[in-house]
Amino acid sequence: MSVRKVGEQEAVEILLDILRKAKGPLTTWEIEEKTKKLSVSCPDSTPIFLNRLRIQGIVEGQLSKERRGWVWWVEE
Repeated sequence: MSVRKVGEQEAVEILLDILRKAKGPLTTWEIEEKTKKLSVSCPDSTPIFLNRLRIQGIVEGQLSKERRGWVWWVEE
């Protein structure tokens, strides 16, 4: 099964859906795994795309020492 590179707006919708369904913050790696299962990829690399969304205020993110990387979530 091939991975489909999605446009920016569709990628935002997919990532927001993933984060809203999560029971808590997800690591970058966990988000990449979920997008792979959906056979889609972000327009940029996932970490760059998530950081752009964080700067725009669309998602929240911070470095987590406990989880050894960035974690991401959405404020409802």
